[in-house]
Amino acid sequence: MGTSLGELFLGGGWVMWPLLVFSVITWAIVLERAYVYLRLRPRLQNLTQSLVSSLRSGDTAAAKQICHQENPQIGELFLSTLDTKRSREQAERVTDRNRVRFMNYLKRNLWILGTIGSASPFVGLLGTVVGIVRAFHSMAEKGTGGFSVVAAGISEALIATAAGLVVAIIALLTYNIFVTFANLTMSQVRLTLDEILDHSFEKAAS
Repeated sequence: MGTSLGELFLGGGWVMWPLLVFSVITWAIVLERAYVYLRLRPRLQNLTQSLVSSLRSGDTAAAKQICHQENPQIGELFLSTLDTKRSREQAERVTDRNRVRFMNYLKRNLWILGTIGSASPFVGLLGTVVGIVRAFHSMAEKGTGGFSVVAAGISEALIATAAGLVVAIIALLTYNIFVTFANLTMSQVRLTLDEILDHSFEKAAS
């Protein structure tokens, strides 16, 4: 009952160190992506509303100015759809390329979360196997059985398993949440871009 967190960590064996590294990487990505998404969502909503409103009122110049005021990562995404000097087909191709770049920006480093979520249980399982092997090795060396002989090895095995599962659960949960957010955001962006293209080229044709 009096075991400290440090003692519990050290009791899990050497596999706790890679799991600790996985955990630090996971939380760094989670905090960075959460910061990006929480800032991005309201800005993107305000931007799309302003753009659509400007285009519906026929003010393309104001719409372009709004895009120039945004950071290039977001502004260029919409600015390409407002360039009526190109044909619609060319504008759509440029827009598609910018859309792919934006999706890559949204999903940056998420593959690392997925990899950690998949690998952590196996690292914990490796620690489990090592702990059990050590327990049986101690039993063979002492030539006796009993719980006291294998307790250390079994404890190491259980701690490693639990640590691997905890890291995996956090990584996979956040991975799925962020991927869902990125996909929903891109669906909203795609609809807005299609509407902007329609407004831009309808106005250019009239």
